[in-house]
Amino acid sequence: MTTLDERLEAYKTDGFTIFESVFDETQMQLWKEKHKELSAANNGQTWFGNTLELAPDLMWHAVSNPTILEFLEKVMGPFVQLDNLTLAAFPSIKTDDAEGKVSGWHRDRWAHVPFTDAYHRPNAINAISYLQDLTDAFGPLRVIVGSHLRPLTIADADRSKPHPDETLIHMKAGDVVITHNGLVHSGTPNTSGELRYFFSIYYNLTWLKHTDHHSGPHTQRLLAEAKEANNHQHMRLLGVDEQLQPRCNSGFLQCDEERWEAWVAADRAAIKEE
Repeated sequence: MTTLDERLEAYKTDGFTIFESVFDETQMQLWKEKHKELSAANNGQTWFGNTLELAPDLMWHAVSNPTILEFLEKVMGPFVQLDNLTLAAFPSIKTDDAEGKVSGWHRDRWAHVPFTDAYHRPNAINAISYLQDLTDAFGPLRVIVGSHLRPLTIADADRSKPHPDETLIHMKAGDVVITHNGLVHSGTPNTSGELRYFFSIYYNLTWLKHTDHHSGPHTQRLLAEAKEANNHQHMRLLGVDEQLQPRCNSGFLQCDEERWEAWVAADRAAIKEE
């Protein structure tokens, strides 16, 4: 068993880590059914944001998964906010049309091109799950390992082409890959003849703006429940960080990860017992 600390060290070097079998088949089938329902109600649309508001009881346990959040707080500190929650499905295309192509190399929201080879805490993290095995037909995830640490750029004309430094990852359904937002990565065109489902929980630092609005009645109900329980971790997910000012003005004369650990422990101790 890989410990979270071991994962953290590998993540710092590689720019990603994979948690296996986080979501089960029953849960993934419910997400597929929700996508079908949303698509039918929106003229065949296949990409949906703000899905915590659209299906809070179905999505919240994934957004607040304890193991994932524990790891994220090791990476980012206790400053983890939900930026956006996306449920999408990519249609299949003809094999000939996909030959020699990738979906599009990119870094994620809130990133920048690195200017040194030193590791820096990410501004954001993507926790991605695919609701089917990523076979060659469904399209593996492509990453350029360690690209969050170097000033790698790709010309416009080459962003849909395989890269000589790429690694293909054939994830299993329900696995979760957690990526540094500076990692250069891409999907692969889907030629399976079926939809390629994509479930993304994108987190950022609490002093950044969030993409999903978090203002709908369902999300506000979740926030009210977090406040009632004095659960600062859950409040932060939904855009309320009551300790932001003192923790972002702490003097920064102690190792960040040691200070984060103490703050996380304080947050846990503050939760009201039911």
